Amino acid sequence: MDELSARRLRNVIAVLSEQRSIVVSRGAFFAGHLIDLSIMQLRLTLHDISEEELSEFSNVLTVGFVSGEHSD
Repeated sequence: MDELSARRLRNVIAVLSEQRSIVVSRGAFFAGHLIDLSIMQLRLTLHDISEEELSEFSNVLTVGFVSGEHSD
């Protein structure tokens, strides 16, 4: 991946992080988790995280929803 593409993806991550804060502050926890997964996928593309880290994060979210931790 070239530097321009990486910079663009990092800019998208910053915007998604801002949007996540907004939706979670309004009680839309599920939407926040979906945005989290999108951010993690972009970070995987940038090689900022490994596939294992993304999988672990996804599993934590799934367990949280199954146990009723948050609901929209």
